[in-house]
Amino acid sequence: MAVETQIATTSHGSLASMGITTKAFVLAHPVGVAIIGGVLIGVGTYYVVKKFRGKDKEQATSGTPAAA
Repeated sequence: MAVETQIATTSHGSLASMGITTKAFVLAHPVGVAIIGGVLIGVGTYYVVKKFRGKDKEQATSGTPAAA
C-alpha cells in the first residue's frame, strides 16, 4: 500500500510538479497561439477582400470591361 501512495503523490507528468511560471506558460500558450492565429487570419482576409473589391471599383469607374 505504501508504494501505491508514493506513486500517486509523486506524479512527474502533471501540472502539480511544475513551477508557477511553467504552469502559467503551459496554460496560456494555447490561448495566445489561438488568438494570434485568429488575428492573422482576420487581417489576411481583410486585405484580400479589400484588394479584390478595389479592383471591382476600378473597373466600374473606368467604364471599360475587364480583360479576360
